Amino acid sequence: MRSTDVTIEAAPAVGSQRGSGTGVPPEVAVWVSAGRAALAAADHADEWDAGTRRALLGELDRVAAIAVSMRAKIVTAERRAGTWALRGDRDLAGFLGRESHQGRGAGFAVVGQAQTLAAMPAVAKALVDGPVTPRHLDELTRASVASPKLAEQLVTPQGQAQVLELARRFDGSDFGRQLKAMSASVDPATRQRQHDEQRANRFLNVSHTSGGALVKGRLDSVAGYRFQKMLDAFSPRPAADDERSREQRQADALMVAVDRALADRATTPGAHAPVEAIVTISEETWAVLRAARESFDEAAGAGSAGGAMPALAGVDPVLDETGAPWPASEVARALCDCALTRAVVDAFGQVLDLGRGERLFQRQHWLALLAAGIRTCAWPGCGMPLRYTELHHLAWWDRDGGSTSLANCAPYCSFHHHEVHRRGVRITRAADGTYQHRRPDGRPIDDGRLRDEPRAPLGSDQHRPPDALAPPGVGGSAGPPGDLLSLLTA
Repeated sequence: MRSTDVTIEAAPAVGSQRGSGTGVPPEVAVWVSAGRAALAAADHADEWDAGTRRALLGELDRVAAIAVSMRAKIVTAERRAGTWALRGDRDLAGFLGRESHQGRGAGFAVVGQAQTLAAMPAVAKALVDGPVTPRHLDELTRASVASPKLAEQLVTPQGQAQVLELARRFDGSDFGRQLKAMSASVDPATRQRQHDEQRANRFLNVSHTSGGALVKGRLDSVAGYRFQKMLDAFSPRPAADDERSREQRQADALMVAVDRALADRATTPGAHAPVEAIVTISEETWAVLRAARESFDEAAGAGSAGGAMPALAGVDPVLDETGAPWPASEVARALCDCALTRAVVDAFGQVLDLGRGERLFQRQHWLALLAAGIRTCAWPGCGMPLRYTELHHLAWWDRDGGSTSLANCAPYCSFHHHEVHRRGVRITRAADGTYQHRRPDGRPIDDGRLRDEPRAPLGSDQHRPPDALAPPGVGGSAGPPGDLLSLLTA
């Protein structure tokens, strides 16, 4: 530790005698001056050892607590004297906010702290000597204001002893949760009123802008807890190659929940028909998509988003019910096995093709995979639990004419399922039941990492592997044990 000699001299203050109304008591002036000297010494903090820094951080926490306690006593004296009203402020909080230049909200917080400490002397002493911290004080003040019945209990000697015990055991956040639990026990009517107020203020708004759909809303605390649990369930720990931010993962988790709701035949708008997302494809666009699907010499892979984008240039876009165009990657995914109704119409709006009947996998398919010992997403290195996966047609439903069967499915998390369609990944099942993943040009994907790579131009001599479209069980690959097929109803 660097040795620093500091000489502290109290600066003379005009009218420094108590009661003069214009100066600062000499004890406080010395303290402030010493603080300025200590601040200058902290410029050399990088020269101190870790133990010194840790000890000084603890002392600074104590200094902050002393400052809060001192301010509370001064605010209490100002409130009793009423001299704050001489400045034209409508209340003490406004006076404090203006004097400190922190605003009325900060003034209310200071007044609340002062009232709490004045009513609870044991807590005021513990704020200086421990274990109460300014964060504990904030939580205590907030809980007391929210529930007068709780405040009545806490100001008693027994209540203050309980507060000190909680402060010893819990940090600020957990301390606040303990107080909320106490409030719900002591004053359930207030807890219900707070919940009713939250419910009354709930809202959800979806704005469709040029930059995308903007979702904004507010839920009551119970609904918010359930909503967060849902997001957590659909966005667990990411895979090694999953570079999405937490916010992006939560947005994708919300869409997984949306997809499942749309796939649920019991979800109806009025008990008449299942909720379905409908995309409309013109006859010309449908023909182009089929041609792109059947083309073998697209370097990006037939049917992938990269292969479809050049083909879709110049034709009518694929539109949903709102008239919004869908990107190629989502069209490829939708035409595979998503919970969508494919509506293909001609120029006069006549239906040309509604697709094959049962495109979606059923609960029995997941049960069969579970019985076969499959527990996670099939993508290399991904540990997403099976219950949170989507079943992918190995031979794609639309591109390859693949069937909705156990022999033709593999589980993928929402993220990797989307990547399979976006990049045209080829998947086959080996004889030992493992899955082999290949890029559109035939190169294997062993480590699960699939980075953006330059795409070869159309018309290149790259072709998909000969066995790329072979369904499981064909060309040397094997499906699951036959007895598992008995788990399926169809």
